[in-house]
Amino acid sequence: MLIDVYDFDGTIYDGDSTVDFVRFALRRHPRVILGLPRVALAAIRLAAGRSSLTRFKSVLFHEMSRRFSLEDEARAFWQSEGTRRKLGAWFQTTPRDLPIVIASASPEFELTHAAKLLGVGHLIGTQCDMKTGELTGKNCKGAQKIARIREALGEFEVRAMYTDDAKADGPLLAIAKERYIVTHGQVKRI
Repeated sequence: MLIDVYDFDGTIYDGDSTVDFVRFALRRHPRVILGLPRVALAAIRLAAGRSSLTRFKSVLFHEMSRRFSLEDEARAFWQSEGTRRKLGAWFQTTPRDLPIVIASASPEFELTHAAKLLGVGHLIGTQCDMKTGELTGKNCKGAQKIARIREALGEFEVRAMYTDDAKADGPLLAIAKERYIVTHGQVKRI
């Protein structure tokens, strides 16, 4: 199967959608601050190299899930006009003659509504149990994106890969026939 692959954060979405989602949720649910000690400890362990990004995200989303529905909050996040404005207009005008896959390290529950808004049928992201907030797999980054796409679609080839980070998405760029770097909506072939 021949596909086009798009990273999400910094590529289709101008910024980091998970950071924006957490801020959005904190404004709407200030009680999340009660989980700050656990999240701060997880952040310190991550910074010290004593823990993984997967573990940090599990702690963060677990604390959030204890206080509200992650799915409902994600829906509200994508209904927000401010959030929608950060979706790149360039993406809407890019030709869609092949199946499109969004492959992101952001959690799938957070991006499901964005994929629907964008009319994208294949979303690959970090898997997370929406009830507990625990990540159920590895952080979907680097070579993990390739493994997850293969798991979802079977064997595939990448015609075009769009990303804002050539290092993080190096494995996908390496197998793409066409490679693009996106910076604040400006697309440049590399």
